[in-house]
Amino acid sequence: MKNPYAEIRKVPLNYQGIESSAYSVQRREENDWKEAGVVGSKYMLLSNSKVKEAADQVANASNIQFEQDKTFFDGRRYIYSLKSNNVIGNIKQGDDLALGIQFWNSYDGSKSFGFSMLLYRLICTNGMMSKKFFNTFRFKHEPNSEGWEENLDKVINIVNSTSEGSLNNMIGNLRKLDDLRITMKGLGTIRHDYLSDIPSGIWGNIVDKFSDPHGQYHSETSGWGLLNAATDILWHKDKPTIASYNQNASIVDGLCKAVA
Repeated sequence: MKNPYAEIRKVPLNYQGIESSAYSVQRREENDWKEAGVVGSKYMLLSNSKVKEAADQVANASNIQFEQDKTFFDGRRYIYSLKSNNVIGNIKQGDDLALGIQFWNSYDGSKSFGFSMLLYRLICTNGMMSKKFFNTFRFKHEPNSEGWEENLDKVINIVNSTSEGSLNNMIGNLRKLDDLRITMKGLGTIRHDYLSDIPSGIWGNIVDKFSDPHGQYHSETSGWGLLNAATDILWHKDKPTIASYNQNASIVDGLCKAVA
């Protein structure tokens, strides 16, 4: 993985001596500068190291103890995920769930400096993202600027109060998935009615893992087992992409919708 914390700079663009309103964002790679994106003059560009500092500050100030789990960086976009071991619910005895927090940033303007929550299945550390059950928070201020502490307090409050409301609804749907037996007909319905946006190659890998009689999920013949076959593949990829994270959320939300 490219160094997510390498030095960055913002350079004005010009063409034949005419200055543009756009800026080139460049990051240092060994002894050279590589372009990471082009942004407008008002884009709130932050280094990934500053975003990590903000994430660690939230983690340290919250009522839950978090530890680093995954760092993603593709040269342009950055995602920093932390997990807790604090059980906030379970699917059944011994199958516990915990909260995670995630901060993101980009050097090309494709992903604003923001924050969201996620769930972890503790027995396998599969991360489960959701756009339906977890709201995202976009920072309007940057560290060291006026209003930053207010921003940070809001995020800490989100972390400390997430065990209420939508989280309980999400866990309720995940339990329904555990009660849902998957038949061939049911698998087709799920695929074409709820997960039609998942690429066929990814879907094939999920079904292959889910149906393997010698695999990890061979005894989990439920919708919960299908979901974990998916999140296992997408969360633990050696070389994840932004698409991996988006597909994770789509599958979690799609399967929850199937039993809502």
